Amino acid sequence: WKEMNLQCTKKMLDKMDIQRIEMLPAGDCDDGADGFYSWHINYITINRRKAIVCMNNLTRYPIVLYRPKSKDIARLGERIKEGIREAFREEGIAESVTEDYLRNCGSVIYSKTAGRSLVASLNKTCETVGYYMDLLDEESVIQKRISLSLGHYLVKFGEKYEYPSEKLFQRLCLMKGMPEENWEQVLQIENYQLKIKLMIDGYDIWRRILIPSRCTFKQLHRVIQETFGWFDYHLHEFTVLDETYIPEEHTPLYAWPIKIRIVDGEDPEAEEYLEPDQYEVKYDNRTSLREIFSDTERCLYTYDFGDNWEHEILLEKVIKDSHNRFPVLLEREGERPPEDVGGPTGFEEYLRVISDPESPEYESMAAWSEITKAKKRTVEEINRSLRYYH
Repeated sequence: WKEMNLQCTKKMLDKMDIQRIEMLPAGDCDDGADGFYSWHINYITINRRKAIVCMNNLTRYPIVLYRPKSKDIARLGERIKEGIREAFREEGIAESVTEDYLRNCGSVIYSKTAGRSLVASLNKTCETVGYYMDLLDEESVIQKRISLSLGHYLVKFGEKYEYPSEKLFQRLCLMKGMPEENWEQVLQIENYQLKIKLMIDGYDIWRRILIPSRCTFKQLHRVIQETFGWFDYHLHEFTVLDETYIPEEHTPLYAWPIKIRIVDGEDPEAEEYLEPDQYEVKYDNRTSLREIFSDTERCLYTYDFGDNWEHEILLEKVIKDSHNRFPVLLEREGERPPEDVGGPTGFEEYLRVISDPESPEYESMAAWSEITKAKKRTVEEINRSLRYYH
């Protein structure tokens, strides 16, 4: 039988009615699993708002409760378990594994914090939460996307650095009686197979990727930049089209009415050109692929509002219960135009000059294109880079 030890800082205990909860001396806290069912908890301020940060003693995996109300603090143990359930689901951990973990947690026991090392790790986790304020969901107490990001933030364990999420997966494997190196077996991650086609008449330039459905559109933006070899010098946005629209023949997709506009959540100027009375506005760093592709199979990605490179994104396949945690480039075709070439018209002019070594502009155009066209990289090199976008 195990107990879930919630070991609270003085700031956290000051917010609780400690007269009504069972408190153990910190030294008596032993969950029988090296701290796997124990969590250190602090009460902090982020973004001028209050938050509760919970850190697993063994794996350093975090749970964040944002703007908790008195009722959340009154039933803190239940709320943390709800946070664990939601964060584990976001990680792609099989529901049966999550329920086994929560069942093993047993009843909640409170105590003060234990040991300088754990308190130092908790303080570092609280500091790191501040780096992810742009991911805060103002509509939710449980901040599952921050848990996901912090779980993939390298933490020092002794003399080496590891990811809390992978430490968590390994311990869940041991909990299930499996070797920890088989940790991917505890994951059931929904993946999307997307085909992203650069819309230039007469050219076949596309990338086929596999990406977890929990990824945000900000992550998809970075994947598109990486796989096409764009330099990310310019603004971008995603648009979801109004599928009820009946277009005239040969009407391009970008001319269709917009249903949802997904803009750069980190760009302070993004709202200046929006018309929220004409369509719904979302932010790419707070919107998951699942939120959009559960209702549609297509959207557009626009990069560089000067050259206006339009990319059609098609959902080709939904793969349930995958173990894949990272975006992956599966196939590709065609080289993208040089950056800042001047859109489709400038691209045609570039191709005309570059195909004629006798042209007086050839040498300068060739030298310029070496700087602005996509760097040559193998699929394997690109996929190594994509592992940072989980």
